[in-house]
Amino acid sequence: AVGNLGTNSSMAAFERMEEKVEALEARSQAAAELAGADLESQFAALEGAPEVDAELEALKGRLSGAPAAGSLPAGSDAVQPVQVSEVDPELEELKRSIDKL
Repeated sequence: AVGNLGTNSSMAAFERMEEKVEALEARSQAAAELAGADLESQFAALEGAPEVDAELEALKGRLSGAPAAGSLPAGSDAVQPVQVSEVDPELEELKRSIDKL
């Protein structure tokens, strides 16, 4: 009976360890998905932005030596960082739920 008790506690400890590993894997996968979704939303915000398209045309014009159609006004040579001002509430809720794991 004593030998059987040791086996049961070892199996229980192994099962707890397995559950922890599975939880960590799920958390890691969720964090990777959230990071990917955030990156995708930033690219989506950049796509089709008229100022980005205009700046790209101006750069193409400078490289070719021809004036770009719709070139940027004077003083706008510095690249301005794009601010993503809207945060998806559902994404934030998912991040909070991951932190609770």
